[in-house]
Amino acid sequence: MKHSYTTLLAAPLSNPKVAKNGKLGVLTAPMHLAPASVSGYSVCPMATKGCKAACLHTAGNPAYMKAKHKARVARTRHFFTERASFMARLVAEIAKHEKAAARVNMACGVRLNATSDIRWESVPCERDGKRFANIMLAFPDIQFYDYTKLTNRKGVPANYHLTFSLAENNDKAARLASDAGLNVAVAFHVTRNHPLPASYVIDGKALPVLDGDLHDYRPSDASGHIVGLRAKGRAIKEKSGFVRAV
Repeated sequence: MKHSYTTLLAAPLSNPKVAKNGKLGVLTAPMHLAPASVSGYSVCPMATKGCKAACLHTAGNPAYMKAKHKARVARTRHFFTERASFMARLVAEIAKHEKAAARVNMACGVRLNATSDIRWESVPCERDGKRFANIMLAFPDIQFYDYTKLTNRKGVPANYHLTFSLAENNDKAARLASDAGLNVAVAFHVTRNHPLPASYVIDGKALPVLDGDLHDYRPSDASGHIVGLRAKGRAIKEKSGFVRAV
């Protein structure tokens, strides 16, 4: 079946924040699916009212939104209705991206959940006739990373870095994630070019805040931190508590 999208992975420079990873010598390709249940299939099982309202799915030039929305829905439906062909295409695109990074002498990064929260460590694939438990094992030299609100991520490969996302109602889960060694991303009501707080308390635990807007490459972050993010787009006016006051 033909699907109405051009590629699964977006170009490394198409997302301004992901493009900043180049400052660290990392060429990163993100994948955008239709978030929450927009496509008719759920890709964000822990989605909240606040994160839906602030979702980056609507970010960018409004003139291109209709086309982006259509492509993201098509990708998501492909994933759920024809999993084998979807994964085969994803493997091919990641292999191409890995070669592109090597040509420019950069490390290779991939962010599969740019607008979703799928347990990719549980999705098998095939590469060069061999079957792998997940796509990270199929590409051991690539650093994968994502944000997640899921607390039951098990069997995560060493080359798959996760950062927990704070919402308006999951402080206890975020505290547990922090105790388990994950950094916690927090969106703050802080405008562009203004400083983030030096620290923030989650469920009684105070943690130092690093500036997560300098780049998107979370695997390079020091552990034991809050990843501070300034509210952008619709998130600036978000009032549910998903975006935290300073």
